[in-house]
Formats: sequence, C-alpha cells, structure tokens
Amino acid sequence: MRDGAPRSYYLLALNWLLFFAVSLWISVAQGNLLWWLRLRWGSWLTELSAIGQLSALPAGSIWILWLMVSLILSAIDWFLPSNRASKQTQENDASQGKTIVPNADLIDARPELKEKLLRLHQSLERI
Repeated sequence: MRDGAPRSYYLLALNWLLFFAVSLWISVAQGNLLWWLRLRWGSWLTELSAIGQLSALPAGSIWILWLMVSLILSAIDWFLPSNRASKQTQENDASQGKTIVPNADLIDARPELKEKLLRLHQSLERI
C-alpha cells in the first residue's frame, strides 16, 4: 500500500466499484437502466423501519440505503482533513529542522549562544 493514500480511500473505491458492478449486472439482467426509476425514492426511508419488526424489506430500499451511505462516507472522507496533511506538516517541520542544524559547529564554537538557545528551548517547552 502506498504511503500517500490511506486505507479508507481504497475501501471507498472498492465500495463504489462493487456498487457499480452490481448495478451494471442488474441492468444487464433486466435489459435496461430504468430499474433505478422504478425504485420507491419517496418512501425508502419509511420502508427501512421494517427492520425493527424483522419483516420483509424491499430490495429497492436497500439499494437506496447503500447509495446514500456510500455518498455520505465519500463526502466525509473528501471534506475532513486526513492524516496525510499532518504527516506532510511533520515531514516539513523535520526538513526545516534539518536545514537549521547544519550550523551546529558554529553553535558549539560559541558557548554563550548555545546557552541562550538552550534557555529558549526550555521556555518553549513550558509553553
């Protein structure tokens, strides 16, 4: 797995791939795409209440639920900041720290500067 993309992206991509593959399979079996229009778009949420009574549940409601959950999860994954951004900032901080350190021999040559930097570092840790 690449470091650039977290596992959630791969799982969402797999979810959408399965969703479209099964939708295509049903469309081929029925001979057209109009089965999406025949779903009960207005009452799918109330039909899902049948889960509580363990009664029969229309397949169209499950399809619409799968679509809605997939859209919501994709939106959450798209709009919320990911761990990638924090990893990039940590890498940037580490690289900036490396650019400051090459003058360590100058700091070691001047003990008063080293002492001031140590006090500054300690005061920053207290904050």
